[in-house]
Amino acid sequence: MPLISTVYAASHLLSYSFLFGTQIWHSFIGGIISFRVLPRAYFSALQRRLFPIYFSLQLILSLALLLTTPTSLKQLQPSKTYGFLLTVLATSFLNAVVAGPFTTRTMDKRKEQEVFDGRSYDGRKLPGVTEGAERGGDKENEEVRVSDEMRTLNKKFGMWHGISSLFNLGSVVGTIGYGVLLADKINFD
Repeated sequence: MPLISTVYAASHLLSYSFLFGTQIWHSFIGGIISFRVLPRAYFSALQRRLFPIYFSLQLILSLALLLTTPTSLKQLQPSKTYGFLLTVLATSFLNAVVAGPFTTRTMDKRKEQEVFDGRSYDGRKLPGVTEGAERGGDKENEEVRVSDEMRTLNKKFGMWHGISSLFNLGSVVGTIGYGVLLADKINFD
């Protein structure tokens, strides 16, 4: 095998491995553990910094896979090969430039609204904050109330978070599908 072929093959396999490992870790292990053990503010701060890197990695690695696709897969199963790889590339791109940034901006607006309302996104009073601090609200009222503005932001956040999650799931499924095609080319005889 010529050196250039070896470099392409190694680049391809390492890109696939890194992409798949990152997706599984972030989507199903690290993200879930972080959500369970970190206070919401810390979890949000962590995710705000991780997601742009994660989506960019997905995008770069899926592009690397596309550029180093083995000739045998391109020739034998072009529609499946390109279908899976373009799915991963497209969903990663949409998460990196559309869904991810919109989700983050909506999260920021919810945080601002929490300060304005003196209540968290779910209507509970924030500790140590006078209700409606910006509006001179009363300190004694303990009932759970969600402002109309926060209700709207919660719906918008839920929508964008859901879209981002679906794009991520599509990317993971595309990566698994491509891995099955790739594994079919390995000969253990």
